[in-house]
Amino acid sequence: MDRMTYNKAWAVAYSRDRACGRPRYVAAHETRARLMDLVDAGVPLRAIAQATGLSDTAVGHLVAGRRELVHRHTAELVADLSLADVFDRASGNVPSIGATRRIQALMAIGWRKADLEVAGVPAAQLVTRTRALVSVQGWRRTRDVYERLSMTPGPSQTCRDRARARGYAPPLAWDEDAIDDPRCAPHVDSATPALVDRVAVDRVVATASAHLGCDTRLRLTPQERVAATREMAARGSFDTEIAHALGVSDRTVLRLRHRHDIAPGVASNHVSHVPSPRRIVGADPAGAARLARVIQVEKAAVPGPGPGGGTAPRAVGT
Repeated sequence: MDRMTYNKAWAVAYSRDRACGRPRYVAAHETRARLMDLVDAGVPLRAIAQATGLSDTAVGHLVAGRRELVHRHTAELVADLSLADVFDRASGNVPSIGATRRIQALMAIGWRKADLEVAGVPAAQLVTRTRALVSVQGWRRTRDVYERLSMTPGPSQTCRDRARARGYAPPLAWDEDAIDDPRCAPHVDSATPALVDRVAVDRVVATASAHLGCDTRLRLTPQERVAATREMAARGSFDTEIAHALGVSDRTVLRLRHRHDIAPGVASNHVSHVPSPRRIVGADPAGAARLARVIQVEKAAVPGPGPGGGTAPRAVGT
C-alpha cells in the first residue's frame, strides 16, 4: 500500500469515526489494567507485544502508566485478549504452568508420560513443573494433544491411581480460560453451596434466547455459569448456542455438563420463555431495562404464520 492510498484509507476511517461519534483515542487505564493482569499471570512483555501487534516499548509504556490515551482499536484488542490468544501468537518462551496442568490432567485419566512423549509432548520436563518457562512450540504441542485426548480415557489404571494420589486435577476440573492462569484453581466439590446471582443468570439466558451472543459486561461466577448452562440446556439450547451466550468454547460447555450431570439440550420448535423483567426491577434496574430490550427482540424474531416470518436477528459486533 503506497503512502497516498494509506492516507486516503486513514482519512476515510477518521471521517467515519467522527460521523459515528467514535473517538479515535480512549483513556488508557482499562487497557493498562488488562495488560497488568497478563503480566501478573507471568506473561513476558515481548509475548504480549507480539499478540497485540505493539512494540515492546509501547507495551512497557502502557504497563508503566506513561500513556494516558490509547488508540481505540488497541484498547478493544487488548480487552478481548486471553492467555491462550497470547500464547498462540507469541514466539520464544511462555509460562509452563498451563502445559504442566494439561499433562497432569491427562495423567489423571490414564495417559502415561511415555504415551504423551510419543505424541510430541515434553512430559518428562513438565510433569512436576521444574521449569518456569516452556517454548511456545512445546506449549502448542501440549495444547493440541490435550484437546485431542482430554475427553478420552487413557489405557493405564496405574497412572490414574498415581495421579489421584498426587492430587492431579482431571480435565473436567479445568475451564479452558483458567488452565493457563496461575491464579486459578481447579473446580472441586464443596459441601457449602455458593450464592448464585439469579439476575445475572436470567440476563444470560434471555440474551441467549434472543441469539444476541455473549454480553461481555456480565462476569459470571463458576456457580452462575453452571446454573445458566443448566437452564439453557433445559430450554433446548445446544452446546454451541450455550457457548456463544457464555463467551466460552463448546468444549468448556461439554465439560461443564459432564462435571455437573447436565443433560444436553434438545431442539424445540418454540421460542423459550424468558423471565419477566418486573421480577428483577428492584434488584437491578439497568439489568431489567436490558432484559426488556432482549424480550422485545425475541418477540420480533418469532416467525409469523405465513412464509414471510421473521428470523432471529444477530447482534452487530458479537
